[in-house]
Amino acid sequence: MADIQLLLAGDGNRNALASVVAEHHTPITDDRFREADLHIVDESSFPKYREAIEAYKHRADPVFCPVILVRREETPTRIDLPDIDAAEQPLVVNDVVTAPVDTQALFRTIANLLARRSHTEDLVEDLREQNSELRRFRNAVEHAGHAILITNTNGVIEYVNPAFEELTGFSADEAIGRTPRILKSGEQGEQFYEQLWDTICRGEVWTSEIVNERKSGERFIINQTIAPIQDADGTIQGFVGMQDEITGRRLREQQLTVFHRILRHNLRNNGTTISGRADILSELVDNDAALDHLETIKSNVQSLLDISEKAHHVQELLADSVTDDVERGLEDALSDITDGLAAAYPDAEFAVEVGPNSSATIDAKVVPALQELIENGIKHSDASAPQVTVRTECHDSTVTVTIADNGPGIPDQERRVIEAAEEKPLEHGSGLGLWFAYWLISYVGGDIDIQTAADGTSISVTIPVR
Repeated sequence: MADIQLLLAGDGNRNALASVVAEHHTPITDDRFREADLHIVDESSFPKYREAIEAYKHRADPVFCPVILVRREETPTRIDLPDIDAAEQPLVVNDVVTAPVDTQALFRTIANLLARRSHTEDLVEDLREQNSELRRFRNAVEHAGHAILITNTNGVIEYVNPAFEELTGFSADEAIGRTPRILKSGEQGEQFYEQLWDTICRGEVWTSEIVNERKSGERFIINQTIAPIQDADGTIQGFVGMQDEITGRRLREQQLTVFHRILRHNLRNNGTTISGRADILSELVDNDAALDHLETIKSNVQSLLDISEKAHHVQELLADSVTDDVERGLEDALSDITDGLAAAYPDAEFAVEVGPNSSATIDAKVVPALQELIENGIKHSDASAPQVTVRTECHDSTVTVTIADNGPGIPDQERRVIEAAEEKPLEHGSGLGLWFAYWLISYVGGDIDIQTAADGTSISVTIPVR
């Protein structure tokens, strides 16, 4: 039931109409203007309430506040209503009924106006929710750590967030109204931008690395994603771009590559030279103590050469593994690993104990890590018959692979370094094998736990299943 205020001249008129309205709604009959769902006013009282009605309508806008004007033939007051097209919005009077009032016609008019009011209330509520959502979205974008820009369908910038201003040196006022070509460095040719534009205009997402230029002229490298903004019908309304600067990361990768190449090259060449000269000296020297020193030199040089080769091998495996997106059946992967190692280490014993529901599929990136851990149990064993047992246990979304050996155990320092996931000047690992396994397992969101006892080492690897 709606609240309807009757602003009619004379108590008798108000009471008479109230008895009619009360059949379906709640009438309000006092003569002080109140906010209500609908107001009914006659021409005699209209001048008295007009200002209050107008103020209420403007205050409540865009919610529709209906007013019905009752006209009587005998009234001395005549209200001239302007043409709808020329009238100031919102209209003061929304419908007119003639007295004596036809009850059914009045209720139809009231129902129509109240339905319109209800519709506007729903629209206003939807608008409030949308505005609230937009405020949350804008707040998130404003505080995002990524540089974000939004353009129209012609590529003209309509919005940039503070991170964009900080990254590029262009303020919002300088960027809006221009195109992203203000960042063009010349490193990419026109064909690159043609492919970009063609991709996003087809409704697809474009991702690439690109060299841009700040307002200052300084160049920087970004990882950029551009996506079309589409309406419910799939029509493109504009584009949103997100940029992450990766200049530092790219430089570090280049530095590591150069250092790796130079160190490996120098270690290999100089180490080979030292080993060769040591062999020559061994043939010339006749002193047992000197020969022992030469053997120590040769042993240490060979250890450095082995580490260099291991580093190169780890780099290649990481590069290959991280770029691949392949799945492997866990049981088949473990079978392939142990079969291969059994052929390479004929004196070793391998056992694979597969738990229930073991048909898990895992990210193939983990397989080289499992091989490294299983092989370590053989290579570093001091037992006359090295043994490695591999057990699997499946959970809802993960699988745990436990690798147990009968070797001397991983030194506490090596274990602490891996568990802390960092090396310190006074505490660091002696090799790369465990780090290699840790990197791959961590990359897929897994976890590694190392337990060492007098009878060997147990390494539990928990990884997500696909």
